[in-house]
Amino acid sequence: MRNRAKQRYDGPVPRRRTSTARSAFGVFLQRRLAQADLSAADFAARADLSPSHVYQLLRGDRADPRGTTFRKVAAALQMTDAELAQAVYAEPGEAPARPQARPVDKAAFFAIMSAFPSGVTIVTTRDALGQPKGLTCTATCSLSAEPPLLLVCIDRRSSTLAAIRHSGRFVVNYLLAGRGHLANRFASREPDKWAQLAWRPTAHGLPWLYADSLAYAECALVEEMPGGDHDILLGCVEAGQPPAPGTPPPVSFRRSYPTWPD
Repeated sequence: MRNRAKQRYDGPVPRRRTSTARSAFGVFLQRRLAQADLSAADFAARADLSPSHVYQLLRGDRADPRGTTFRKVAAALQMTDAELAQAVYAEPGEAPARPQARPVDKAAFFAIMSAFPSGVTIVTTRDALGQPKGLTCTATCSLSAEPPLLLVCIDRRSSTLAAIRHSGRFVVNYLLAGRGHLANRFASREPDKWAQLAWRPTAHGLPWLYADSLAYAECALVEEMPGGDHDILLGCVEAGQPPAPGTPPPVSFRRSYPTWPD
């Protein structure tokens, strides 16, 4: 039996037919290659990937790429990572059909949500006239560590929302235990919420409720998104003060403010 030496083929790799892509990334990449009249092999060379890797992405044999592969594909398409992610996962027609929503009535919604214990904050700022504005907010949470972001959800009818948009900043005051009356006051439409209330200006002149808060975070408004009858505000934390050890907070639960247990 005659031995045959294996020879390396360095010629062009022909276009290979692929089956219908089974992932959002594969669908997007297949469309882009067709628009640019690029073969998978040509794109593989451009992206510094093996042709077999690209074929697997197109067919959906591999999970959507992460890390190095994602960055290589983005660079080869002359896109940033964020632009590629947005283009892939916001492609029209690719999202699965969603069931039609049949919402419960407002009373039932409030009753259900009141069963979820949450922290209690008062979000403050200043309006165009320099007057302090604020409202009670239980829809507050951390969002990101790098950069340090938090979010608050504010009723679109609130005058505090307009003041935050004007100032571009807000303070999240995390209330001390026993301040349920203050939470109720700032949740109401009482005209003079700030009467006989102790506060100090932050570095940017915003109201910090130092006598009634266990901690605070001063934020620059970086993004605003709609959320039904509320707006979702993303703030970058620029300054603040953490709570002292052993300082108890109140909890919003069934429309009351019990103290968090030790």
